[in-house]
Amino acid sequence: MDRSTTAPKSQALVGRPVHLSQSRQHTFRNRNLGLDRVRASTRFVVNAVAAEIDTSKSPKSQGFTMPGEFEPHEGCWMGWPESDDSKYLWREGGEPARQAYANVAKAISQFEPLYMLANPGEPAANARKAFADAPNVTVLEVPINDGWTRDWGPSCVARDVDGKRQVAGVHWDYDCYGAPGKIAAGRPAMMPNWDKDFEAGRTLLTMNGLPVFEAPIHLEGGSIHSDGQGTLVVTEECLLDPSRNPHLDKDGIENVLKEYLGLEKVIWLWRGMEGDTEVVNGHVDNMCCFIRPGVVALAWSDNEDDPQHEVGMRNLEILNNTTDAKGRKLEVVKVHCPPPLFRTYREAAGVDPEHITKGYCPRLPGVRMPATYINHYCANGGVVVPQFGGAAAEMDARAIETLQEAYGPGYKVDVASFAVQLRPSHRDFGG
Repeated sequence: MDRSTTAPKSQALVGRPVHLSQSRQHTFRNRNLGLDRVRASTRFVVNAVAAEIDTSKSPKSQGFTMPGEFEPHEGCWMGWPESDDSKYLWREGGEPARQAYANVAKAISQFEPLYMLANPGEPAANARKAFADAPNVTVLEVPINDGWTRDWGPSCVARDVDGKRQVAGVHWDYDCYGAPGKIAAGRPAMMPNWDKDFEAGRTLLTMNGLPVFEAPIHLEGGSIHSDGQGTLVVTEECLLDPSRNPHLDKDGIENVLKEYLGLEKVIWLWRGMEGDTEVVNGHVDNMCCFIRPGVVALAWSDNEDDPQHEVGMRNLEILNNTTDAKGRKLEVVKVHCPPPLFRTYREAAGVDPEHITKGYCPRLPGVRMPATYINHYCANGGVVVPQFGGAAAEMDARAIETLQEAYGPGYKVDVASFAVQLRPSHRDFGG
């Protein structure tokens, strides 16, 4: 999915789950503090075995694995889409994006604490105003280029030691969806500079006292999805794109993923969503995700005239003919997509006209948006699901029913109370 232009991706909006040690207590005393003050005002009772973590060795060699998003976690990280880049990334200076981000954050905060990262100064002040009525949202001042925390943020890994969960983080060598390789090949890149996002991915870990494993691979969090028991699902379209890691073949990429995420098996799907190609090249989190170990949700279309049908069929064939790391056959839950959505002329015209000449991905009218419900966010006891309205209203309701049945009574999936309505004016942030 093109992070800079589409809103259907609610998981992209919310970043990674924060899996912190059960023995660690942390309290942000004042949401108005800047980053340095936040560090000083954060209390940690560090697990006595923390010193045993050797970040020069792989997480897998020390018993770590990547938890599933559906596992209990302390909270969620998000990024506030307000920066010097905003007018080149979002339509109308990013105001519709910020409205949608605020709605998503407030929905998630009904289930768990949410930490909103915002650029220091006016952006952070604006974020605090937006969340004045949301006591479970804390605004932290961290310099960022862009709000897609799920992609530039770290991936947490965990292990159990003496009955206590110990957590560390993997900091990916984030390069803005292979931007250097794309620029060299004359392909459009999301933005010309991403240095703040790269550093913020590490800052999220250090400011929470978590050990940092530096991964030797260009990757985004949205390109991987874990079952928490040693199985990862990815797409060939994304991870094998020549812009990402051309020095590694498929086996080489898989070996790095296994070592840094504590995996036994990687399931390679064919492609991601139609329209998810401009920047991210078919991220898996828009196409397929784990509901729980042994059960995946898959974006689906019954319309044989829609290219999405072929993508779903081929991915389904792969899932039906494999097992997970525990040897289980996978149960596949088909989640039907809304009708195809395309960027309008008005939406495209809302981005600063200099965005192309300044090196940002072109926002052109008529481009298909990768609308799907797979990018929902699984919080503690609740599931926040994107909704599109209009011609998609019937499919919106069907997705809620399908996901409620899949997650079961332990989760609340309710469009009226907890899901976020991404109205047509919000569905395409960049256009």
